[in-house]
Amino acid sequence: MNALAINLDPAVMGGAGIVFLVGLGIVFIALVVIILILMLQALIFKNVGKGKKAEKKAAAPAPAAPAPVAEEPVEETDDDELIAVIAAAVAAAMEQSGEENTTGFVVRSIRRINNAPAWNRAGREEQVYSRM
Repeated sequence: MNALAINLDPAVMGGAGIVFLVGLGIVFIALVVIILILMLQALIFKNVGKGKKAEKKAAAPAPAAPAPVAEEPVEETDDDELIAVIAAAVAAAMEQSGEENTTGFVVRSIRRINNAPAWNRAGREEQVYSRM
């Protein structure tokens, strides 16, 4: 008999089927138990948090109104030369790509962004370069 031959004897296969079904049943029972434990934990911790929050709200006095913060005036500088250079660069870029302002793109205003966080600058650059 070949060592790789499959034994299809009904008695052997029946025993394998029983082992399979018992194993599958144990796995699903374990999953149901885990789900029940997680639901129980959620209920326990949900109730524990509510008690502490209610105590904090009762013990904490009402906060005083914050003093009004003086806003720094935004410097509006008239950089006509800078606006002209940027508009010319946009127009030149559109002409290089073969477009004659068919998109209706018009530079209406330019504002300087100072003190932008690094992630803000990186996101802005990614947006600009993704369209080139």
